[in-house]
Amino acid sequence: MKRIISAAIFLILAGCQQATVYVYTENLEQSQLQSLEQALNKQSLPYEYTQLPVPREFTDATLMLSSDKILTHEAEQLAEIMQGLGYQAEIKYTTDANHFYNHGNIGFYLRAKNTTSFTMPARVLTTGCVEDKYNDLAVTFNDKQAHFTLTSGRKVSLNWDYLYGYLVIYYKNYSQTYSHLTPEVSTPFGMKPSDTYRYTARVNSPSWLNCSLQIVYMD
Repeated sequence: MKRIISAAIFLILAGCQQATVYVYTENLEQSQLQSLEQALNKQSLPYEYTQLPVPREFTDATLMLSSDKILTHEAEQLAEIMQGLGYQAEIKYTTDANHFYNHGNIGFYLRAKNTTSFTMPARVLTTGCVEDKYNDLAVTFNDKQAHFTLTSGRKVSLNWDYLYGYLVIYYKNYSQTYSHLTPEVSTPFGMKPSDTYRYTARVNSPSWLNCSLQIVYMD
């Protein structure tokens, strides 16, 4: 009888030691939750949603890793999910005292961002593209979407946001971010002011997101 009980306890403990992602979300939009669910389904660890709020002392996007067993590849997958939703993950580490995150368990904390009031110019052009053929494409903005007119004439509409000083344009399950600059630009009429949104990293596809955006004020 004792052997049976001991075996049962061992199985329970072994099950508890399986690495799991514990997901905390707060005030995310339904579309963000759907994108998050799709992305979590594609990563390699089992996951569970919790009903607890994100701790106030955490940033909007935090990964809590267990210090006794760090699953680097899996943590990178989760950080990429956060990046795809327009966040930059902050990494924190627990100690052995917090048994909840022992054995490779990971806490995934994602909270809606505080946005700053910002207005994009109604129309900009692509510039400084990795591929020259995508320079001078027209991109128009409304309150929620950026409309790219491609070389074929086809229009693609993507959601955008302005977060922590960066323009963020969302494409499928990832995003492109742009830093806002106001350089003077050389024109046939002399130096003119501009609003320039310089892309911060290359994406694999589509290539027309590897372009900066710019409007030059001629008056």
